[in-house]
Amino acid sequence: MVLKKSILYIIIIILILIWLLPIWTSFLAAFKSPEDFINQKFYELPSEFSLIENFKNVFSIYKLHRHFLNSIIYAVAGGTIAIIAASLAGFSIIRLKPKFNFPLFLIIYSGTLFPFQIFLIPLYKMFNTIGLYDTRIGMILFYSAICIPFSLFVYRGFYTTIPREIEEAARLDGCNSFKLYLHIFVPQSIAPTAVIALFQMTWIWNDLLFGMILTRSRSTRPIMIALASMSGPSGGTIIPYAMAGAIFTSIPTILLFILLRKYFIQGMVLQISNE
Repeated sequence: MVLKKSILYIIIIILILIWLLPIWTSFLAAFKSPEDFINQKFYELPSEFSLIENFKNVFSIYKLHRHFLNSIIYAVAGGTIAIIAASLAGFSIIRLKPKFNFPLFLIIYSGTLFPFQIFLIPLYKMFNTIGLYDTRIGMILFYSAICIPFSLFVYRGFYTTIPREIEEAARLDGCNSFKLYLHIFVPQSIAPTAVIALFQMTWIWNDLLFGMILTRSRSTRPIMIALASMSGPSGGTIIPYAMAGAIFTSIPTILLFILLRKYFIQGMVLQISNE
């Protein structure tokens, strides 16, 4: 028994070290100066602390902070609109039960069944036609729409677990449908909302493809476009700058997970138990 546990722990430690290796080398590269990165082995510690200088160069040369604001707007606005719309739709489908409620759910959810890349050309043409191309409002509308199907799937599954007795008691106390949603369903939806917020806002933050196709100016392009431009012929190949930029862009998603960690775990447990 002890031997089996020891072997298991050794395997786990090896897997953890393999997983940490690229993260460790990326952090090392971000702390090095360009000269250290060229002259040292990838695993060697830097001869001088250059992270702050690398950050300064990232902001002054690549203007990463401007794109940072765009991505914050898209992630917060797109995620919030998707959460509100999907929670209302989930409540309506499960509790109000309109005609053809299940086919309606399938139509909305079908947006997740196809690769997102198939939407590129129709979206590009539509945005150009109606004047939403290269605008913040256009990107917010797109991100909101693309996040609704999965959000609806989560809310619909969660709302089926809320007992009917609670709804009936609230209606006896004089709650109409909107008050029932606002005062009963919304307060109990913190955990699934945390799961949706973390998944969808992270997806919006990390999006590269749609941000590249649907925008062209620095005032509207998200941060991942700026990060991608730091490598290749147009942006040069200064790896310490690129790694410092990668660390900077990862801060919001890390903070979001830390803030929502408690509710995220509860939401995942609820989703697994529902399935």
